[in-house]
Amino acid sequence: MIERDNSQAATNLIAGTATKYLVLVVNIAVGALVMPFTVRHLGQTDYGLWMLVASMTAYFQLLDLGYGNGVVRHLIAADRRGDQQEVNRVASTFVVVYAAIGAIACVGLGVMVGVVVPRFPHLSPSQVRIAQAIAAILGARVAIGFPLTVFGAVTNARQAFVFNNLVALATVLASAAATYVVLSSGGGLLTLVATTTAINMAGYGGYAWTAYRVMPELRIRVSSFSPSHWRDVTSFSLYLFVINLAGQISFNLDNVVIAAFMGPAAVAVYVVALRLAEYQRRLCDQFSGMLFPVAMAFGSDGNRAALRRTLVDGNRIAMTLVGGASVCLIGFSGPLILHWMGPAFAGSVAPFNVLAIAGIIVVSQAASSNVLIALGRHRIVTTIWIVEAAANLALSVVVVRRMGLVGVAAGTLVPLVFGHAVVMFAAACRAVGMSIGRCAYETMRPAVVAGSVAAVACIALRSLLPPHSTVAVVVEGTLVAATYLVSLMTIGFDPAIRRTYSSRLLGAGAAIASVLRGARTDGRRHRAAAGSYTN
Repeated sequence: MIERDNSQAATNLIAGTATKYLVLVVNIAVGALVMPFTVRHLGQTDYGLWMLVASMTAYFQLLDLGYGNGVVRHLIAADRRGDQQEVNRVASTFVVVYAAIGAIACVGLGVMVGVVVPRFPHLSPSQVRIAQAIAAILGARVAIGFPLTVFGAVTNARQAFVFNNLVALATVLASAAATYVVLSSGGGLLTLVATTTAINMAGYGGYAWTAYRVMPELRIRVSSFSPSHWRDVTSFSLYLFVINLAGQISFNLDNVVIAAFMGPAAVAVYVVALRLAEYQRRLCDQFSGMLFPVAMAFGSDGNRAALRRTLVDGNRIAMTLVGGASVCLIGFSGPLILHWMGPAFAGSVAPFNVLAIAGIIVVSQAASSNVLIALGRHRIVTTIWIVEAAANLALSVVVVRRMGLVGVAAGTLVPLVFGHAVVMFAAACRAVGMSIGRCAYETMRPAVVAGSVAAVACIALRSLLPPHSTVAVVVEGTLVAATYLVSLMTIGFDPAIRRTYSSRLLGAGAAIASVLRGARTDGRRHRAAAGSYTN
C-alpha cells in the first residue's frame, strides 16, 4: 500500500511539473508577443506607468506571510489521517485569516491611492489620476484573491496539481486574447487593466471549482475558525515570509528607485530587462522548487549523506539548466531585444546582461538554501537574504544617478555574489560535511565546460551570420543551445553521471505516459465520487 501511494505521488508530481512547465512556456511565449504589441498601442510612458503601479501593488502579496506552504502541509497531514473535519477546520481557518489580510490590504491600498501616488515624483496630474485608478483595480484583485487562494491549497493537498495548472493556463490565454481585443478596438490603459483583472478574478473562481471537484466533501464555515491552527501555521511560515520579502526587495524594488530618480519612461526600459531576467529564472528554477519537500524529508530523517547528494545533484542540475539558457540569452541579448521591442529599448541590453548573471547565482544555489533549511539552519538563509536586500537597495540609490540602469542592476548582482555564491554555498558545504572546492567542482564543471563551447559557437555565429531578424535570432539561438546540450552529454558529464541522468529521464517519461493513460479513468472516478457524495 505504501509503495503504491509513493508511486502515485511520484506520477502526480511529474505530471504537475510537466503541466507547470507548459504554463510557463505559454506564459513566456504570450508575454513575448503581447508586450511589444501593448507598448505600441499604449505608448512607452503609459506602459511604464502601468508597470510602476503594478510593482507597487505587488508588495501587498507579501501579506500572505508565507502561509501558503504551511496551509498545504496541515491540509495534507489531516487528509492523510482521513480526518475530513480537521481538513475543513484548517481550510476554514485560513479563509478567515486571508479575508482579514485582504481587509488590511484594502486599508494599505487606500493609503497608497490617497497619499503615496499623488506625491510620487515625475507624474503629471493626469498621470496621478490614472495611476490611482490602476492601483484601485489591481488592489481589489489582490484583496479578493487572498481568501480564494485556500482553494488552490486544497487542490494541491490532494496532489491534483494538473487541475490548478490548467486553470492557470486558461487564465493566461484568456488574458492575452482580451489584451488583443481591447487594444485592437481602440481601448485605453484603464479599460485594459480592468478587463485583464476581471479575467484573473475569474481564474480564482476556477481554483475554487477544482477544489470542490477533487474534494467534494470540503466545507468552509466561519464558525470553524481555530486560533490554535493559525498559531501553528504561523510559526512554520514566518521565516519563509521574511525570505520572500527580501527576494521581492532584491528584484522588484528597483522599479521604484528608477521611477524616483529617472521617471516612468526609464521604468519601461528597465522592465524589459527585468522581465527577460525573470523568464530566465522561472525557466530554470522549476526543478529547484521541487527539491524543497525532498530536502525536508531527508532533514527530518537526519540523513546527512542524502542531503550531501541533494546538494551536489541539485546545484549541478540547476547550474546546468541556467547555464545553457544564460549562454543563449546573454549571447543574443542585443538582437533579441532589438527585434522584440525595437530600437527604443536598446538601453535594456546592458542591465539585462547584469541581471542574467544575478539569475545564474540565485538559481544555482537553490539546493544550498533547501539543504540549510532542512538542517534547521533557516536563520542563516534568512539573514543572507535580508542583508542582500538591504545592500541592494542602498547600492541602487547610490549609483543610479552615476551609472543609470546598469548601476541599478549591479546593485542587485553584487550582494548576491557575496551572499549566495560565497556565504550560503560555503555554509551548505560545511553543513553536510563536504569541502567547498570539491562541491564547487562537481556542481559547476559540466555547465562551465559545455557553456564555454557554446559561448565560442555563439561568438562565431554572430560574427559570421549576424541575426537580422527575430527568426534568425531563434534559429541561431537554437543552434547554440544544441551545441550546449551535445557538449554537456559528451564532455560535460562523466559516464557515470550520464547513465544516472539517462535512467532518470526514462523513468520520468514512463511515469508521464502512465499519468496520461490513467487520466480518463481518474476523471470517471472523481465524477463518480462527487455524484456519490451528492446523492
